[in-house]
Amino acid sequence: MKEKEKTMKNAFLARLNNYITTAFENIALTRTRQALISLDDRTLADIGYTRQQVLNGEFFNVTDVVDFPAGKLGVEKSTQDNKANEKEAA
Repeated sequence: MKEKEKTMKNAFLARLNNYITTAFENIALTRTRQALISLDDRTLADIGYTRQQVLNGEFFNVTDVVDFPAGKLGVEKSTQDNKANEKEAA
């Protein structure tokens, strides 16, 4: 019986995760579209978009945001560098 409860719990959590991820994706898309629509055509061109792309929603790739690796920011490296600098200073 415990195994069945665990399986049901995992299935529920997987569905909940999917629902929440989809909701946040939709919120991000809507807010980004609202922000970009408020810009004039020249500003949109400066950042590489056309008015039609904004209206069609062709400016947003969900996987780029959801799967964004923090390691590319160099956060871990800068923390390690700071620790090394502190040791050298001491």
